[in-house]
Formats: sequence, C-alpha cells, structure tokens
Amino acid sequence: MNRRTRDRNQALLQAETGTVYKSHAGRLRVALGYPNTYFIGMSNVGFQAVYRFWNEEPDVVCERFFLPDRNDRNRGDTGEPLVTLESGTPVGDFDVVAFSVTFEPDELNVISMLDGAGIPPLASERNERHPLVLAGGPVTFLNPEPLAPFLDVVAVGEAEALLPLLTDSLRRAASRGELLDRLEQSEGFYVPSRLEIDQRPDGTIASKRMRSTGSSVVRAKMGRRADLPPPATYVLTSATEMSKKFLVEVSRGCPTLCRFCWAGYNYLPKRSFEVEKILASARAARAHTSEIGLVSTAVGAHREIVPLVQALKAMGFRVSVSSLRFEDLRPELVDPLVESGEKTLAVAPEAGTDRLRFAIHKRITNQEVLEKIDMVFERGVENLKLYLMVGLPGEREEDVEGIVGLVEQIRDIMLDHGRRRGRVGRVIPSINPFIPKPGTPFQWCPMASQKELHRKMRYLQKEMGRMPNVEIRCKSPRQERLQALLSLGDRRLAPAMVMMARGEADLSQALTRHGLNLDDYVHRARSLDEILPWDHIDNGMKIELLESQYEKALAADALVTR
Repeated sequence: MNRRTRDRNQALLQAETGTVYKSHAGRLRVALGYPNTYFIGMSNVGFQAVYRFWNEEPDVVCERFFLPDRNDRNRGDTGEPLVTLESGTPVGDFDVVAFSVTFEPDELNVISMLDGAGIPPLASERNERHPLVLAGGPVTFLNPEPLAPFLDVVAVGEAEALLPLLTDSLRRAASRGELLDRLEQSEGFYVPSRLEIDQRPDGTIASKRMRSTGSSVVRAKMGRRADLPPPATYVLTSATEMSKKFLVEVSRGCPTLCRFCWAGYNYLPKRSFEVEKILASARAARAHTSEIGLVSTAVGAHREIVPLVQALKAMGFRVSVSSLRFEDLRPELVDPLVESGEKTLAVAPEAGTDRLRFAIHKRITNQEVLEKIDMVFERGVENLKLYLMVGLPGEREEDVEGIVGLVEQIRDIMLDHGRRRGRVGRVIPSINPFIPKPGTPFQWCPMASQKELHRKMRYLQKEMGRMPNVEIRCKSPRQERLQALLSLGDRRLAPAMVMMARGEADLSQALTRHGLNLDDYVHRARSLDEILPWDHIDNGMKIELLESQYEKALAADALVTR
C-alpha cells in the first residue's frame, strides 16, 4: 500500500468508534464493499448491520472497502490493488467479496471496484482461485439483472434473514460448485449463471428458467421480524455525510402504498422495530454522540413513535427524522422533535394537485397539506424540505403549475410564522424525475422524455427561483437516465456497463457501441403480459394486486373523490 493510501486509511480509522479488528488466521475472510465513497457508505445502516453480523461470528473476519475518492484512486495512479480499511489487505486475497448495493448508479462502481481489486469483473471469467463475488441490498431484490453477469451469487431479500444461511453454506461447502448448488436450492439466493433466458430478436423475453431446477422463480427471503436489534450506525465517525450522527432504522415498509414506491410494496407487511431494542442501541451510542436520526420509509408510522421520540429526547438526544408522512404530522410528535433541537422537517407532497396525488395513491388534498404545514410551523419548525416529482404517469400541465402554486402557499405560511418569531427559515423543494421501479404498479410505465423533463424543470426553476426564502433543488434528467436504465434493464447491458465503468464511453456511446437503444429500455410502456427482466424475482407481492393498482391509476379521474 502506498503511503498516501496508508495515511488516509489510518486517519479514517482513528476517527472511528466501534471498529472491529480481528486476526485472519483460521477464519472465513469477507471483504465487505460499499460501491461508493467512505463518506457516503458509512451513513448506510444496512451496510453497517452486515459488518456487525459477520464480525459477531467467531470464525469470520469482515473488513470494509469503498470506492476510492476521485483524487485518491489507488489502482489507476499507482498500480496497487484495492485494499481493505482495517488491515490494508488486498481485496482479491479474501475468500468472499460481498457488496451492499442500495442505488442503481452504484452498479457501475461495483465493476470499478472489482477492476481495482484485480478481480475479473465478469463472473464467467473467474475461477476457484478468485474470491466468491456476491451482492445484496435493495437493488438486488428489485432488478438484479444488469448486475447479474458480474456476480456469482445474488442475495435476494433482507440481510437478517439471509446471512445465517449464507454464512453456514460458506463454512460447509468444499468447492465453489458445491456452494452454488447449495445456495441455488435455498430460498433467497439466486445464481445468475444458471438462469437460461430466451430472447426474441427485438430484445423482449420469450421465456426464462433455471437450468438445474426448471423453475422460473427465485423467492426472496424476508425477515418479517421486529424483535431483532434494528440496523444502526455501529461504527461512528465524523468523516461521513451524517458526521457523528447515530442512525437507527425504526420500521420497515409503508402503509400508504404509493404506486411509484418500491419500498411500500416490497417490504410488506409493514413492521416496527421494538422500542426497547431501539432505545438499547441509542443508550450504547449516547456516550459518543448527542445526535440521533430515525430512518425509515415512514418513520411516523411506527406504532409507538411518540413515546420513542420522547424517550430519546429525555436521553439528551437531538432527534431528527428522515421524512414524515402528512398523516403522521401531529402536535404530539412534532413538539418533542422541536424541543430536542430539530428545526427542519422533510415531507413529500410528491405532486401539486389533488387529482395527480390521488392517482399515485397519496390520498391527501392540497388543503390538508397546507393545514398540516401551518401546524408544523406554528410548533416551531423553521425549515421545510419538500419532495416532489415531475413526469409522473398521467401528469398534465396544470399538475406542474400546481407545484409552483403549492410551494408559494407553503412559503407564505412559513414567512407568516417566521416573522412572528423573528427568524425566517427556508422552504427547500427537491424536484425529481419519475423513474419506474420494478415491483410497483408503475413498473409498466415509461419514463418521460428528456425533452419533456428538461422543459418542466426549467419552468419550475424559473418560477420558484423568483421566490425569496425558497431554495429549489432539481435532479438532472440527463443524469437520472442511468438510474432508469439500470432500474429497468437486463443483462445485455453488461458490456456497455463495463465501458462506462472504465471511462471508455459515456452512456449513449456505450449503448450504441453494443447495439442497444435507451428508448427500448426506458421510454416505452410495457404491456401487462410482457415477460419482464426482473419478474423471476418473487418478493411475495401478487402480480394481480400490482396490475389492479396500475389500472386504477390509469383511471385517475375517477379517483378524485374519496
């Protein structure tokens, strides 16, 4: 390891609390990778939970590695291989290389990191002398297919349900072939090399089947238990975007079931982690930090969220929440958050009109939104983040204009309360292009064209840019094309992904070079009877429910009245 890398890693380790150091001798060695930088990866509670699980096993040693910072790429600059943080051991020397993948664009970083470790990225080019390469995380049980050619095994489901069986199989198997056989027969594991896909000349799928079993389904293994310790920040550090904030997952799933949202449909039934277990984790962290963040798709839907926040406030924590549903905004929840020192909340109107909001199954009116927000500012909140989308199925011009009107009304409420207090805050609308997600009722929908999205974004930036105390943030439709492609893509993308990961071509060039068309993946509607690249992954959601919700969305005008 070069001196620059060694010094940087040592500085990171010195800033950590909770790092695990174990001897490699006689142990199963796992290199756990987060396919982004340390700064981002160490704020991911799922990644940290896997790190903790493996290191609690006496015969396993698990060390972390990350995508090097852009100015510190230790392989491209020096020819040295990517190494783990704890011991500086080359990643390619481990028995297992495991990735935790949360966001689709990070799939390209998986390829870069395998390259950086000196491991052939394509599974077909690896043999027994290479580490077993596997991945888990939300991406892998939505649509693992773009990443499938690079993985020996895909963990499909929730880590707490998968890791015990995976670890036992790794211990017992005498060879890679025996391990793959064992896992292929186990719920929650997918061996991509053993899936046969028959594709038509136009790229659509005619049939799929597992070579050995003949089955066309891989069943996700879900924990569905709330009595386990919740995933949390087990290694605290200031060198991350959350900077010493202790994060803990309080619940999983969401009862709203918005038709665009993968988490609501793929984490059913919704469950809340036990308050006592959350508080036990918080007590252990309190000696090291006074900041705690409660994370979930729907934090406020935790069945005991009010006593939980009150208890954390009593411990001396400043309590923040990832976001709150409008249904959960009530004085008994907002008051302890504000009293703990939190002055900023995040909510998600998603759309600017009642009609479109009801069509996506978010059944709250603009009037109700404004009433809730008036209450929030009255209780002492100063800043409000708003999550909104453009390009939703069925969107009309008046829906986009409605975003401007809604934000303006919210700003006026904020100004009214702020002037009375003598402190005026900000309204921060975050505008995101709609991206169809597998496993949701909108998986058959196209993404809006780049031209249309750019036009709408420019309009919103112009109109809201004129509003004092409004700080609009727009995600680039051009950059979001990659997320959409990897959300909806198949394994034919592999060679193009390699080119992009290695910086040999941009998205358009890479697709063209390999005879692929972005429109075929991203900008076309799919029929309900089409075989989808990801539909061999069974998350337990009945396809009839998704189809029914999709058809109801198409009849959005009928859903305005409740």
